Amino acid sequence: MITIKHVSERAGVSQATVSRVINGTTPVSYDKKVKVEMAIKELGYRPNSIAKALASSRTGSVGIVVPELGSSFYSGLLNCIESKLRRLGYHAVVTAGSNTEQGQRESVEFLLGRQVDALILHTQYLCDDYLLSLEQQGIPLVVINRVIADMSASCIDIDNEAGGKLATQYLLHMGHQNIACITGPLDKSDASGRLRGYRLALEEAGLEYNEALVCAAGFTEETGMLAMQQLLNRDVKFTAVFASNDHMAVGALEVLKNKGISVPEEISLVGFDNVLFARYLTPRLTTIHFPIEEMSTEAVQLTIKKLNNQKNDVNFILSPSLVTRSSVKNLLNSI
Repeated sequence: MITIKHVSERAGVSQATVSRVINGTTPVSYDKKVKVEMAIKELGYRPNSIAKALASSRTGSVGIVVPELGSSFYSGLLNCIESKLRRLGYHAVVTAGSNTEQGQRESVEFLLGRQVDALILHTQYLCDDYLLSLEQQGIPLVVINRVIADMSASCIDIDNEAGGKLATQYLLHMGHQNIACITGPLDKSDASGRLRGYRLALEEAGLEYNEALVCAAGFTEETGMLAMQQLLNRDVKFTAVFASNDHMAVGALEVLKNKGISVPEEISLVGFDNVLFARYLTPRLTTIHFPIEEMSTEAVQLTIKKLNNQKNDVNFILSPSLVTRSSVKNLLNSI
C-alpha cells in the first residue's frame, strides 16, 4: 500500500512537507508542491483512502457506483439500496461512472476520497485486477450483478443464464420455434449469460442455433430499435423475439408498431428485468423478473457484515423468474 513515506521518497522531500501539501496547513514552495503532486499522481496515492478512515473513525456513508442514473433499472436499484442503508443508519453517496472503464474508476476514486465506509459497485467495465487491488487494501466492497472468481465472497449476481433459458423455454412452450434474440453488449457478463441461456434452451429443444437470428445491441431503447430493424432486414423468418432487457424490448416494440406488425398476433416479444413500465405497455410485456429488491437486501447485508467483520452468510446467486403478460401468442392454440 502506498504511504506518505513512498511519496516523500519519490518527490525527494520530507514526509512533513508531503503532509503540508496534502493538508494545506502550511505554505510550501511552488517547486516542492509540484514535486509532491506529481509523486502522488505517479504512485496513485490516496490521502483520504477508506483504509485510513476506518482506522480512525467512520463517516456513516456507503459509496455506490452505477453506470447511469436515468435508467429505470438503476433508479429502482438505487432507491432500494438507499432506503435499506438509511434504515440501518447509513447514508448513500451515489455517482454515475458511465459505461467506460475510466469513468467508473474515476467514480470509485471520488468516493474513496470522500472517505466512505464501504463501496457497492455495479461496474461491468472495471477490470478484475483493479477491484481485487481495492479489496486487498482492506476496502470493504460489494460487487453486484457480476461475479469475479477470485473475490466471489464479495459478489452478488443473478443467474443470467437461467433467465435467458427461462424466457426462451416459455416461447418454445407457446409453440414458437423460430425465435430471434436481441442481446446486450456481449463483453458484459449479464448479456453473455442471457445469450447462453437462449442458446441452451434451443439446443435442449433439438433446434439449431442460428446466428442470423441474433443481433447485439446496447441495453437501450435506441439500440433495441436498431437491432429490431436489422433482424427485419435479414432474410430470416421468426415469430418471436427475446430481448435481453426491457428497454431494448420497448425499442423493438416501437419498430414493429411503426411497420404495422402486430404484437403478439404476428410477432411475440419477451423482455428481461421487469422494470416498472413493462406492465403498462400495450401489449403488457412478458418478461423475466430481475430480483432488484432481493439483490439490494443482500448487497446491504453483505456490506454491513463486512464493516462489522461478521460471517458472510448471504445469498450470492439470485434466481430470476418469469412474469407472463400479454405480449406472447400461443401458437399451439391457433393450429
